[in-house]
This record gives sequence, C-alpha cells and structure tokens, in this order.
Amino acid sequence: MAPDDTRHAAASAALTAATLAQGRSLHLLSLALLLPALATLLLAPGGAVRIACLALSLVAGTIQAYHAVRSGLDAALFAHWARCWSAAAEVDVDADLQAFDQSLGSTFGQSARAPRPLAERVRGALGLLRRQAFALALQGLTLFAAMAAG
Repeated sequence: MAPDDTRHAAASAALTAATLAQGRSLHLLSLALLLPALATLLLAPGGAVRIACLALSLVAGTIQAYHAVRSGLDAALFAHWARCWSAAAEVDVDADLQAFDQSLGSTFGQSARAPRPLAERVRGALGLLRRQAFALALQGLTLFAAMAAG
C-alpha cells in the first residue's frame, strides 16, 4: 500500500475511534435517564399510558446499552488500527483487515465473510453510534412522555 494510502487509513481509523468514543457520554446520559424511569415504574407506576411509556424508555435504554458496548469495542479496534498503521514502516491495511476477519470468525465461530474495505467498516461503525444516539433520544422522549402523562 502506498504511504499516502496508509496515512489516510490511519487518519480515518483515528477519527473513527475518536468519534465512537463519544458513545461513552451517550451511555452515561442513558444511565442517568434509566434511574428515574426505573424508580418511577417501581414506586409510582400510574396509569397504563405512563407504564407503557416507562417500559418503552427502559427498552430503549437497553437497546442503547447494547449499541454502547458495540461502539466501545469498535472504538478500541479502530484506535488499535490507527496506532499500528501510523507506527509501522510497511503496512498492508487490507491484509490486516482480512486477518482480523479471520480471527473474528475463528474466535466467535462465524462463517467467513467477504472482505470489506476500511470505508465500509467506518460507515458501519458510525451507523452503530447513530443508532445508539437514536435509542437515547427515544429513551428520553418516552421518559418525558411518561412524566407528562403522570
């Protein structure tokens, strides 16, 4: 791989890792919303609409937590790739990604997937962060609706 392509891959991986790291803040905010929803549901549930909104808020918080875990894992992976690709003299980004896919398959028993370029992996990882943010927004809106209904 040409040095400019390697630098671009390292920069792309570093930017993706830094962006995904913002998912931690989203997760902490979600946890802060989880406490009043759970306390209200247990201590003062109210009517059916309020219970449904609180339950939906808890479900959205659970979905957000799943995406937070996935975003955190991807952030660590992209940060690792950024360090490796910016420090090494000779780098084959595509070979590294293919080796990662093979390791992922053997570790988790998944069948081999078609090789994916870095740009596609970046889009997928950022999609996880968007879904995490959407779940957080849904969690907050349903909690607000529950409080308004009570």
